[in-house]
Amino acid sequence: MSAEGRFRASGWRGREVEIPRAAGRQGPILLEFTGGLTSIFQVDMLRRSATRKDHGGQLLRVYGPRVHRALLPVGYDRVIVTRVRPRSSSGSGVSRWRLRTVEAAELPVLTDTLSGKVAGLVYFDARARVAFVWQGSTEHGELRFTSVAGFRTERLSREGATRGVVTVPGSGFLTVSTSEKWTLERR
Repeated sequence: MSAEGRFRASGWRGREVEIPRAAGRQGPILLEFTGGLTSIFQVDMLRRSATRKDHGGQLLRVYGPRVHRALLPVGYDRVIVTRVRPRSSSGSGVSRWRLRTVEAAELPVLTDTLSGKVAGLVYFDARARVAFVWQGSTEHGELRFTSVAGFRTERLSREGATRGVVTVPGSGFLTVSTSEKWTLERR
């Protein structure tokens, strides 16, 4: 899909957004969400048909203008964007949000070492061994692999591990989730 044909949506308020799937395209949909400077947004998955509405849970929760990427699983065709108020007595910010679909070619590829903060999405075209390190005061995180077809998702890192080596089983997407900084190294 070219940059001109890519799906985009934005707004100031929360709303339900239908994510179009390109004809013949299978697998998860890659999404990129950008919040605003002073706002917190939550993005939830939704599957809707003529007779049923299925909420799939939280996909992202973001604060600030940093770009966040996530996979919308196979079978889900919408997201619900909600502006979050941290406390009932506080405001919810005045920033705009932006959502777009991205291609796998736009994701970082781990060739040597890759670092980031909070969350990341990395594309792998083949099986690979990857060393990971969670850095910071809380030092916890998770690595999840989703195949290109999107029918298989598995957790690769162990609960409570702050470092280790995992094997990415093949072509697909590695989701990094942690509360602070992380580093990945290809072995």
